[in-house]
Formats: sequence, structure tokens, C-alpha cells
Amino acid sequence: MQHIKPWWGDFELAEGTAGCWTIGPARLYVEHRPHEWRIGYLLDETAEASAVQLGLPLGQMPAQARLSRYSFQVPAAQLSLRPLLADRPVISRPDVNLFIPPAQSIQLYVSTPLWVQVRAQGELLQEQAVVRPSDTWSGPTTRPGGLAYAASTMARTSLDDFPYSAWRAVTPLRITNRGTDMAAVERLYLPVPFLSLYQAVDGTLWTQAVELTRSGDEVLELERMGSEAPVEAGGSVLLSEPRRRADRGLLSKAFGTLFGRGGSDDGMD
Repeated sequence: MQHIKPWWGDFELAEGTAGCWTIGPARLYVEHRPHEWRIGYLLDETAEASAVQLGLPLGQMPAQARLSRYSFQVPAAQLSLRPLLADRPVISRPDVNLFIPPAQSIQLYVSTPLWVQVRAQGELLQEQAVVRPSDTWSGPTTRPGGLAYAASTMARTSLDDFPYSAWRAVTPLRITNRGTDMAAVERLYLPVPFLSLYQAVDGTLWTQAVELTRSGDEVLELERMGSEAPVEAGGSVLLSEPRRRADRGLLSKAFGTLFGRGGSDDGMD
């Protein structure tokens, strides 16, 4: 079983000390100075780990870190970091062409990047992607469609040797092809703002499972979206609620272009 050390949670950072959070390829530095919190962000794409260091002396922040300052009149030591799913849909393109024959059902596992939310003394200071994906457009033209994030995926059909990460969440997708022709999975359109984020006992991060059916052409119907963590996650705890709530009609529309050429025009941009 693969274990990931959680970088999220509630922390105490006394005035005059600093902390460093390694979140995969990103490093987040926080300094608690008199009447001031300083947050520095640095990307190191050669790293891939999860670690928390607290009680560091001030002045450890690298000069190249992107720095922000937040001033408080009354000091307090409370600090919290929380992982969130992306604030837009994520469009992942399989690295190898994937096809689903008629009357076949496949199980896929797709991971999407996470955001980190930083609060101090109960106030939201900032929220940003651990590694920001590039922007893309979900529709075939400028209308319909909406802004999304672009990613690539291996669209694995098994969890054997799955590359779990401290900065990505795994979504189990079951797709059934009830059409009369081969379904080409050109891209996976995943509206993650409608999903919840869970932590499994081994520290890996998951969303609830989603089941879809292709009835013909590129049309997909939402069969089921879990209301809790997937069975693959085992015992788990809820880390963050969906960014957006929707009824079944909007959810079906949002998932309806999961691997088609069209795009969802649900205003999520």
C-alpha cells in the first residue's frame, strides 16, 4: 500500500518562526512575523514528495519565491492548509488512443491536479494551484463551451502501480458503451468543481466514483455519481465539499461531453 504523508491540516506557527510545506513539485513557505504573515511559493519540478517542516527560523525563504504579505493587527498562531479540487473542469487527453467497443464497459482511473488554500487566524489568505495547468476551451467553437484546464492522462484501467501523488486526486470512471459503433475516447472532460475530495487511510486523495453510459454518437448520460468516497479508497474522510452544487439535470449536462468533441455550456468559466 502506498502512503502519502498529509501536508494539509491545522497548524500552530508561533510568531518569529516559519514553516515549509513540500507538496509534490511545489514548496510553500510561511513566515509568521510581528503583525504579518508572509507566504512564498516556489516551483521545483524535479521534486515529487510531501513533507511539513515547522518551527524553522525566519529568513529561510528563497529569494526567487513568489512572495505575498498579509498584515494583522492582533497576532495569533493559527494556520491551516487545505487541498481543493480545481476551480474549473479538467480536460485530460489520453496519451494513447483509447476505444470502447459496443456493449463493453470499462473502468478508468484519472487523476487531476489540486489547489491549496491557505488560512491564517481564520481568514482566507490565498488559494492557488499546486501546479497550474494551462488553459483550454471545452467547446468546438467559441460557443458553446467554457474555460477549462488541459492535462494529459494515461487513463489507467487498473490501480496496479498507479502513480499516486500528494498533489493530484484520483477519480474512478466507469463508462459503458451502448452505442452501435466504437466509442473513441479522444478526451476526458471532468467537471471536478461538482466533486468532493476525500483522503484515504493511506493518505491518497480521491473523488467519488462516476458512472456514465454512451447511448449513441457522442452523447453520454450520467448513470450514477457517488455520494461518498469510492470503494477503492477504503476507509476515508471528507476533506472538501464540491465547489459547486447542481441538480441531476445540470450534472448530466456537465458530464455529457466527457469524451466528445463538444463542450458543456454551463457557465463554469
